Amino acid sequence: SWLGIRRILYSDPCPASACLLLLLLALPPAAPSCPMLCTCYSSPPTVSCQANNFSSVPLSLPPSTQRLFLQNNLIRTLRPGTFGPNLLTLWLFSNNLSTIYPGTFRHLQALEELDLGDNRHLRSLEPDTFQGLERLQSLHLYRCQLSSLPGNIFRGLVSLQYLYLQENSLLHLQVKQRVKRCYTLTQPEKEALKAKGVTAIVIYCYYY
Repeated sequence: SWLGIRRILYSDPCPASACLLLLLLALPPAAPSCPMLCTCYSSPPTVSCQANNFSSVPLSLPPSTQRLFLQNNLIRTLRPGTFGPNLLTLWLFSNNLSTIYPGTFRHLQALEELDLGDNRHLRSLEPDTFQGLERLQSLHLYRCQLSSLPGNIFRGLVSLQYLYLQENSLLHLQVKQRVKRCYTLTQPEKEALKAKGVTAIVIYCYYY
């Protein structure tokens, strides 16, 4: 304790290096720093780094972060080990994402919302991209360049309620898991909506 250290310091002479070490041990742990060019909030733990021309996810994100906003940057690649396990909300829309390595989201077991929309260079996803996201409720993949998706890519997303896939180039979508309802528009329905000036099409999947 600090009282015990004070007694040691003032009762017996000690070498300067030993006294310095005792003082360092008595200091309270430093709070996690906020990444440069980002804004951090304590309640709920939030890191906001949008619109700063980041080409990669900032390093040294506070491990307690629950909400991370990285939209409107130039991020190209996502790798495993980038994000902390306490995340509930992760926004990465409007970046330059082209590659998401397998395992990037695997340990984010608390994640509820993931927005990867409006990434025009994102053309394909690996079958296990979303593996481990058992609490994910909302997944945004709109306005990318996806032409197909692996048949089992949504396997294990037992909490998913909203899946946004509008404005892609998907020609076929097959969901290999139990769903209460998965709705997509037919081509005539799409053409009818386009004639009315409607281009945003949302696919909702409601799980048992």
